[in-house]
Parts: sequence; structure tokens; C-alpha cells
Amino acid sequence: MNHRHYFRSFAQNEFGYVGMCDECRVVNVAFNNSLFCLSLDQFDAFAEMIFDRLAMQPFGTTHGKELLLPTPMPNYFLLFSEDDLTNLCALLTEAAPVLEAQRILDLSQRLS
Repeated sequence: MNHRHYFRSFAQNEFGYVGMCDECRVVNVAFNNSLFCLSLDQFDAFAEMIFDRLAMQPFGTTHGKELLLPTPMPNYFLLFSEDDLTNLCALLTEAAPVLEAQRILDLSQRLS
């Protein structure tokens, strides 16, 4: 079986990248040691959650990662520092206009 994926990167920095597989239509947000695989709609919700720090709680640590984000999995949380969020927001901000254009193209193709 020949399975090809054509991946396009929309944003990249030393901490990760945002891109999309043209075949699967999955948006990959890689940041530090995490990979979030999202639909276009999920990307918007994820970006809003990160930008607005929705559901994040202060969590005192000795290493500077003091914002705790619960995940849907029991007993699994993500920890961020202020710098982490700044770097992740930069990736999401850079990728957002391209992903919005992709959403518009997808919608116009479905309506045709």
C-alpha cells in the first residue's frame, strides 16, 4: 500500500511548528514535546484557549512552569511558563491567517 502525505508548514520557530497534511486535513501543532492533531475547527478552539488562557489554573512549581491546563484525560495536565505561552501564541498567530484561508477554500469547494 502506497500512502503519501503532503504536509505544508505554516509557522515554525525553535520550539515547534504548525502545519497541515493535505491528504488527512489534520492540523499539527507541535510544541516542545507535545503534538496536537486538530481539525480546522479544533485549531480555532485550541488557539482561543491558549490566547485567553481558558481553563488554565495557577500552579506553583520551582521551575517556572506555573500555569496548569487540564486535559480530557484523567490525571494528565499540561504545564506552561509565561515564556512557553508567548512562544506558542506566536506560532498560532502566524499560522491562523493561512488556516482561515484554507477553511474558506474548503467551504467554497463543498458549496461548488
